[in-house]
Amino acid sequence: MSQDLGASLSLGETLSVFSVKLRALVPYDAIAIYVRHGEELVPEYVNGDNFRLFASLRIPIGQGLSGWVAQNLKPILNGNPSVEPGYLNDSSKYSTLSAALAVPLEGLQGVVGVVALYHADKDFFTSDHLRILLAVSSKMALAIENALKYEQAENSATTDYLTGLPNARSLFLQLDRELARCKRDNTSLTVMVSDMDGFKQINDRFGHLEGNRVLRLFAHSLKETSREYDYVARMGGDEFVVIAHGLTPEASARKAEQMRELVHQVGIEVCGEDILSLSVGKSVYPEDGLDAEKILTEADRRMYMQKQSQPTRKNRRMYPRAKGRLTTEISQPGQERAMVGILTNLSLGGCYVETSAILLPKSQVRLTFSVEHTSVSLNGEVVRMDMGIGAALRFVEESQESRGRLKSILDQIAGSEDLLERQRNRNTAAGHEV
Repeated sequence: MSQDLGASLSLGETLSVFSVKLRALVPYDAIAIYVRHGEELVPEYVNGDNFRLFASLRIPIGQGLSGWVAQNLKPILNGNPSVEPGYLNDSSKYSTLSAALAVPLEGLQGVVGVVALYHADKDFFTSDHLRILLAVSSKMALAIENALKYEQAENSATTDYLTGLPNARSLFLQLDRELARCKRDNTSLTVMVSDMDGFKQINDRFGHLEGNRVLRLFAHSLKETSREYDYVARMGGDEFVVIAHGLTPEASARKAEQMRELVHQVGIEVCGEDILSLSVGKSVYPEDGLDAEKILTEADRRMYMQKQSQPTRKNRRMYPRAKGRLTTEISQPGQERAMVGILTNLSLGGCYVETSAILLPKSQVRLTFSVEHTSVSLNGEVVRMDMGIGAALRFVEESQESRGRLKSILDQIAGSEDLLERQRNRNTAAGHEV
């Protein structure tokens, strides 16, 4: 049996071989091999009586017979099958099974699952049956670990790790298959290539973690709003592709508009402002090309044409930022004493504050700072915290007077920067003359 278990890297084949070989040694009426996924045991292989009941189970670690075995790493001999969570909680379900033998499967990384054998006769399993099952359990666990690693490696080669969507490699393979089917069935195929406008601004202002959140949310929304047989993939970066059969020009236009609205809503949800838009280009087989490369190239070209025709405000900062460094007082609701920080990247919309204080995202703060004879106090909301370094803030609605004072400070900083730049230029020129 040990040689058979190591002969295949497929999880399904591994479990099937195990069940067949084991039955000759330990008779059973049903078998369920549960594999651990997070904090649940999921039946990866089920065979025998009541297999539909066992196949529908999701057993939390620590609950029921198999959950207890997984948590405590101890076997159970002649346990009650009906205590599995969800097994007999429906009055329409009925089981003829009365005895269970369950053994933990421990791999190099801990428990990987549980193998459970069931029989109709009460107290059917013996200590010899338990000994046999324990003898093969370690080899079984290692075989399952190897099979899971193989599946993970296969998936990572074709799946984008961040969004869970198919990646560029999968996209090209799928598009080749779809085009072959279209040629065979004489049908049309629409390919839509999209690229976000303003995504770099999100990374710059809110950080890459929030940028990743934007990508994940949009990927999920795009997948959820597409038809079951549409193919949605991430080409790379902030570029996404949809492959759709049988779309009319009107339907593809509606789909493009839906995609733009999705990305607009994601930008508002993550950043709290209208910061993100989407450029979409589409091509159709066979009118725009007969192979995958030409179809994608044409859709990509049209997407960039649309991007260039859009206003460029999405790819610029909403407000110009001053480079000066100012000392500022930082106060928060409920705190008696103000803290001190260094204010940088100041603009009418927000700033960055260098401080060792913990300023949690979405918390409210009040900044007080001055330049020469102009001082101002502004309310802000933390949009990003860099632990031990500082936090990015956006200013909330202020009075006209406060906004005027802030603009005056920005003008003074800009004037100082211009003066310093002119002085540097004069020094450089004097150096060349010497």
